[in-house]
Amino acid sequence: MNRTLEMIFRAANGREVTISLADPLENLTLADVTAVMKDIIARNIFITTGGELRDIVDARIRTRETVSLA
Repeated sequence: MNRTLEMIFRAANGREVTISLADPLENLTLADVTAVMKDIIARNIFITTGGELRDIVDARIRTRETVSLA
């Protein structure tokens, strides 16, 4: 099963921006992810076509399972 951490921000233009990271740690908590997201915003690490990242919208782990039919 594939796991991806999705961190969703709101940019200066109001649009949502998602940063995805493959294979997050199993014991990752909301507090851990929120702290990193706040740091990304505070340090202005990423500039998007919509401008600076301004707000945290959501954080989630998406799982995907692939089943071979052969």
